Amino acid sequence: MTESGPVWSDDVSGLVIRVSRQPRPAALDLLGRTVWGSRDLRYRIHDIPARLGRMTRPYFLSLERHGTLAAVCVLNRRQSGLLGVSVDAFHFAMLATEPAFSGQGLAGLLAEQAGEFCRTRIRAPGAAYAYIESSTDYSIRISQRLGTSLEAVLPLTVFSRLRPADDPRAGPIEAHEAEPVAKRLAKLYDGHLFTDFGDSVLPEEYHVLRRGGAIVAGAQAERLNWSVESLPGIAGWAVTRLLPRLPPLRRLLNPANLELLRFGNLLAEPGREDDLLRLLEAILARHKAPLGLILLDARSPVYRRIRAHGALGMLGRVVDGASKMVVDFAGVDEADLVRIRKSPVLMSPLDVF
Repeated sequence: MTESGPVWSDDVSGLVIRVSRQPRPAALDLLGRTVWGSRDLRYRIHDIPARLGRMTRPYFLSLERHGTLAAVCVLNRRQSGLLGVSVDAFHFAMLATEPAFSGQGLAGLLAEQAGEFCRTRIRAPGAAYAYIESSTDYSIRISQRLGTSLEAVLPLTVFSRLRPADDPRAGPIEAHEAEPVAKRLAKLYDGHLFTDFGDSVLPEEYHVLRRGGAIVAGAQAERLNWSVESLPGIAGWAVTRLLPRLPPLRRLLNPANLELLRFGNLLAEPGREDDLLRLLEAILARHKAPLGLILLDARSPVYRRIRAHGALGMLGRVVDGASKMVVDFAGVDEADLVRIRKSPVLMSPLDVF
């Protein structure tokens, strides 16, 4: 099947969709100018090439009208865990439209054709998924089923410290420790969907807290660089409207050039929640970042323990937002779908966010 070149066209409208494995300069420029997120959280991404570089097998679908770029869709193909087996999965990572072409239904057309692109290539059993605004009604179609196979809400948890303290017990893992850490994560998140610890635990990003030489907590930290347009809640108003007027705090938390972390693959076995929070604070200190984001399914026991433990910081107490994961499956029978809909999902650190 076509890995590059035209995949769809309409001679009457002059529209063409082309696929490539590398982004065109015009696509990179559009992605860098796009405001992402939702009504809760809106931001621009300053380091698009670095984000795209995390993808395992990217595809770039560009919609053109008479040779001019109108919209771009970024897909990432990867292997993911589903009910104990590894399956083929497509992540709808980014969808952006040039402002001059907005309101013409072109993003919907591109999303529809991207779904068809996945449907004709995916190996069953397989899945296609996206993270969208929690209030949006959106469907990814790679099957003949009506509607979306699965929807899961991932509350946005913010861990913040204005002056984070380092901890000498914290540090990165050695390369040989990645596999045993992945096995502990697999046990901790048994029953979760879309696990990929064997691929996503990256020694250069994974930090642990040790007691007596033994690993008692772990977390993966991806550095993000955003320009924040809006954040949810009273704290969001303070960050985007009040702090820029206060020079001492602006140096710590600058919404125009916000350096923050995304935490994933959290190793927090029962009773080790305090160790995890100490580790997260140490990671913030070493990255000189004021806050980190956690997105876990609200049904996950790990999420419930972390939220119940508290001590997330000022922003963690007042920020209220969520992402919704929408999924469609191919080659999955109704009996397995019943099990799937009862299971919490897990956002991979390899999913661009």
